[in-house]
Amino acid sequence: MGCWVTCYRPPVTMNIDQVRIKGKPLVRATPADVDALEKDLWIAFPGGYREYVTKLGEGVLGGDFVRIYPPWRIAKELDDWRQRIKKHWFWDKGRAILPKQRALECVIIGDTTNGDEIVFHPTRPGHLFVLPRDEETVFVAGADLFAAIDFACSSGKLTEAFATRDFEPFDSRKDAKKKTPKSESADPEGGSQEALVSGAKEWAKRHGMRKEAQKALREMLADEKVMGVTKKESPEHKTTLVSEALVMEGRYPTHEGYLAVYRVDDVKTGFEIATYTWNKDETERGSGGTGTYAPNFTNIAKLPKSR
Repeated sequence: MGCWVTCYRPPVTMNIDQVRIKGKPLVRATPADVDALEKDLWIAFPGGYREYVTKLGEGVLGGDFVRIYPPWRIAKELDDWRQRIKKHWFWDKGRAILPKQRALECVIIGDTTNGDEIVFHPTRPGHLFVLPRDEETVFVAGADLFAAIDFACSSGKLTEAFATRDFEPFDSRKDAKKKTPKSESADPEGGSQEALVSGAKEWAKRHGMRKEAQKALREMLADEKVMGVTKKESPEHKTTLVSEALVMEGRYPTHEGYLAVYRVDDVKTGFEIATYTWNKDETERGSGGTGTYAPNFTNIAKLPKSR
């Protein structure tokens, strides 16, 4: 397939024994924790990772900048992280260094408080990469974890270079319990917002809701009185779907059920000349739903009289 890594190692200056601890207690992983995750994921972590998480553990390093994930955080977040970068991938300028298909197999082992992410591919733990938050490329961060940390703090690529290597521990497991109210507990399978939106789209398509709304809109636009102008002056128009939703609760003129909102524009001037809202609930099966046409008389008055 070709080479997907550039062989480069930035100079390493970090010495873990010289890191100054701010606050206690340390939240260390055990060698058994690292062994167990390596076994579960069929991977070997990059050099320096085991030493870092067993000596320092979970926390933020370098003046509140770099966070290296302990085994429990990697295990909890890896699948979701892979799904997220698959959906929101935008580092194509770095595909010669790390193509998308390989990145989706990577393991994230840390990030920065700016949102940059430190990753490695399981087949090449001696090559670490950074997916920067604000650039469409990929950075080569070094051959081990300490090199990657030094790259993040001292290269000037992710932030202004600094020499601080203080470390402040925290425990993401405890923080998650404190920050997550019972009402925000994990969604059941199929109960996430993304899943519900996807299901609503499928339902609307299956029942032809959008086609019904568009038909009702075309019939409405054929009425010269509704257009707000005479037939002779009736402008050439285009319609645009502004929003589409399943309403959970509503009051007149919008009630529970399917909702579509359209904008009607004059083609020649680009003026918005009306909005059209179409609503249908379960009790209106077989009927045309309820449509509300709202002319924009201010813009209609600005239209050229001769067509």
